[in-house]
Amino acid sequence: MVRHPLVQLLLLSGLLVAAFGARAEPDVHSITPLDIHILRPASVVPATDGPHLVFEALISNFSPVPMTLSSVRLGTAAQPAALARFEDAALATLLSRPGRPPGDGQPPVTVIQGNTFAAALFDLPLGDDAPVADLRLALTIAPFKPDLPDTTLNTAVAVPVDRTPPVIVSAPVAGTGWVAFNGLSATSIHRTTLMVVDGQARVPERYAIDFMKLTGDGREFRGDQARNESWPGYGQAVLAVADGVIESVRDGFPDNVPGRPPAQKVTLDTIAGNQVILRLKGGAYAAYAHLIPGSIPVRPGQAVRQGQVLGRLGNSGQSDAPHLHFQVGDRGHIAATDGLPFVFDAFTLLGVVADTAAADAGGAWTASQVPQPRRRQLPAENAVIGF
Repeated sequence: MVRHPLVQLLLLSGLLVAAFGARAEPDVHSITPLDIHILRPASVVPATDGPHLVFEALISNFSPVPMTLSSVRLGTAAQPAALARFEDAALATLLSRPGRPPGDGQPPVTVIQGNTFAAALFDLPLGDDAPVADLRLALTIAPFKPDLPDTTLNTAVAVPVDRTPPVIVSAPVAGTGWVAFNGLSATSIHRTTLMVVDGQARVPERYAIDFMKLTGDGREFRGDQARNESWPGYGQAVLAVADGVIESVRDGFPDNVPGRPPAQKVTLDTIAGNQVILRLKGGAYAAYAHLIPGSIPVRPGQAVRQGQVLGRLGNSGQSDAPHLHFQVGDRGHIAATDGLPFVFDAFTLLGVVADTAAADAGGAWTASQVPQPRRRQLPAENAVIGF
């Protein structure tokens, strides 16, 4: 006689007892075969457009049967969708499939095939009275057996919240007209890059910013776009954001030609180009990438003071135009780290670049608001600021 574990029998028969998921009592359980793993505790980050709740969830299908997500809810035990409910297009935007680029013949991202997973990237604006205690994340899946009810509910899982305040840093560059390209958002290339390094899934660039300086008339470059010197940020001093000790330095990689493939083959060691990693008090690490070769005056183990020059902004590594990639993480490596939230002690918000494609093509950005002093905030994606 072939004996099956109880859970396997229930899965194969489709008897998931959907009514369990509809009850609110905490002792009710669900055996829906979707595992919800919170990659890192959620953080509340004060940003130029208001506070953001940031975290990621990996949703894995432990059965051989495809599961179609119909909704994702974030709230509390008392209010299951108090913060957000994602359905249809919003749900498709929330989800991604690391390692599986979309294309013809691919199932919708809301369909989690058997023995596969999807990533849900949360970056939610929070109101002043939004509940951020006792957070719960829950899923609704469509029926996958003819005899099941219209929906099958998955028991909500707790979302831990990291109450550690963001790391406070000073300006990594000086002057005005700096754009926070690929900054804080749910869809920037930094936010959507999940990396498995040393056997651990991480989001090194979770809060990273690509700082690019605009010309006086609001353009990314002036003159020949293919010359690094045409970009106003090129050669600008890169500054220590706090007192600390130099953790590591990489130098000797050539600058790229703007708009062309990298001059150096991109690997885990070369992706940041010429770089400096600064160990801050408290255990966090500030990383500076894409510096000009030969411009780094500091060495590993050297103590530096806030505002000290660490190098010059360049275009080395995986970079297609001069900019400073800046991030803060929990380890002293550009990729083998998990991104930590940080805020700048003081800056001026000048506006937002609403049309990045036009800016990349040489269009001029014009401020549409009065400059606003900001303290202890993180610039949101494409914000234009001055230090």
